Amino acid sequence: MSRKINRDDVDKLYDYDLHIPSRTLYMGSAESSQEYGESGTDSVMAERVIKALHILDNAAPKGDQPITIIMNNPGGDEYDGLAIYDAIKACKNYVTIIVYGKAMSMGGIILQAADKRIMSPNSRFMMHYGTFGIVANAKDVYKWVDDNKKIDTLMEDIFLEKMIEKDPTITRNKLQEMLKDDFIVDAQEAVDLGFADAVLGQDEDDPT
Repeated sequence: MSRKINRDDVDKLYDYDLHIPSRTLYMGSAESSQEYGESGTDSVMAERVIKALHILDNAAPKGDQPITIIMNNPGGDEYDGLAIYDAIKACKNYVTIIVYGKAMSMGGIILQAADKRIMSPNSRFMMHYGTFGIVANAKDVYKWVDDNKKIDTLMEDIFLEKMIEKDPTITRNKLQEMLKDDFIVDAQEAVDLGFADAVLGQDEDDPT
């Protein structure tokens, strides 16, 4: 005998990822271990985040109910990260991301998709050029290298747009120098550089 699914059932199903009453999505690693560390941005995270965003966004088709994402992201797969980035950008409703812990590598890219980007006081932001490993024949290796270059350029475009809003004198060459190695800054420095909008608790409009 079938039973109608009610809201309580949905709330329980998404207990660790999505809180529907407050329209809050929690984005973190799906797995962690001593051997491999955090799973970070991967296909599991992308599937959960995209599904949750669609649920929240479609529940408010007029775009009048904000969405909050609580994020702790060490980085990870570029393609899965860009899928999350696109899903956030596609939302009709205003999206705020609050970072607790870290927004690093692909996590830093995802942060830029939000309408408002908030760093908790002791969080860290990190960006760099990504690395990739493939097993393929010589011709296919060149194809993957070309695609990786396109992703690097896309990443530069995303960061540069935000940096220029903060400081119109910033150049692509300056950004490229920053990206050559792991570029790590604290929350306030991230705001000063244009990678975030506010430090949690220092803006009267910030959520508490």
